[in-house]
Amino acid sequence: MSPKKVVAMIFIFAGLGTVAAFVTVVFLKSRKPTAGLKIETIPTATIFIDNAQVGQSPFENTFKPGEVTVKLIPDSVSTSLSAYETKVRLTNQVFTVIKREFATSEAQSAGEIISLQPQSTKTSGLTVISSGPESVSVVLDGQPQGFTPLTVDSVAPGDHQLVFSAPGFASRTTTAKAVAGFRLTINVKLSALNDQTVLIPTPTLSATPSATPTGRLSPTPRVKSSPPPTLAKPYVLIASTPTGFLRVRSSPSKLAGEIGQVKPGQAFPLLGVQSDWYQIKVDLSSTTSGWISSQYAQKFE
Repeated sequence: MSPKKVVAMIFIFAGLGTVAAFVTVVFLKSRKPTAGLKIETIPTATIFIDNAQVGQSPFENTFKPGEVTVKLIPDSVSTSLSAYETKVRLTNQVFTVIKREFATSEAQSAGEIISLQPQSTKTSGLTVISSGPESVSVVLDGQPQGFTPLTVDSVAPGDHQLVFSAPGFASRTTTAKAVAGFRLTINVKLSALNDQTVLIPTPTLSATPSATPTGRLSPTPRVKSSPPPTLAKPYVLIASTPTGFLRVRSSPSKLAGEIGQVKPGQAFPLLGVQSDWYQIKVDLSSTTSGWISSQYAQKFE
């Protein structure tokens, strides 16, 4: 073989090596986990992604962009709660958020999936759909927008409060952030109410709630006694809940620690109001007050 042919072959193989290296880099980049997934549940749940166990809620991690199957199995020692499975499409450089509140049946469970999808325009839009019920009223930053399925072509970038409601279902409030160049997409699921009848205080009010809360290994302190039916106003009356009890929390947030439970039909003095939360006077072992969600309580003033 002539020296010129040898040199040509060397350049060819060198070129093939460069191409191979470039293809390898592209392949590795394509497998890089750049799509975020955040999961929050009540109670805590074991999380499976594409049938592989990845941890427990609250959960936050990155994955390769694309569609994944998410399965959530709630931790419960006192009641049998309904598991949840769904498919979500993870977007590059975007966090998709799954929030879920478990109950004894799928109809009484609640939650939402919040994601951002790129769009051709530089504005930010909003799309709301519902997985139950079909038609849900949507209020955006205090302004009614209509019913699901709903599309708002333009919303201001930044944080927005959305309130979802439907007859026979517990209303739900969430906060989501709109980003320019993306469409904010929310799939909401409301909790069906067992009993839509307003409860009236009676002398037969239950004195104590059930013992062990959902998702905890140790008993939550019980409310020692409920106020009499002649309770002075203002007070709140606990309405029907999907679980048969209502959690009392240390602060006005679903992520705050649970310090006790109250049951439908009980009434308690109202100490304060903050957003969608009522502060009530209760007789617990560790405190004399706590916060409950206003969606499961009726206020009397």
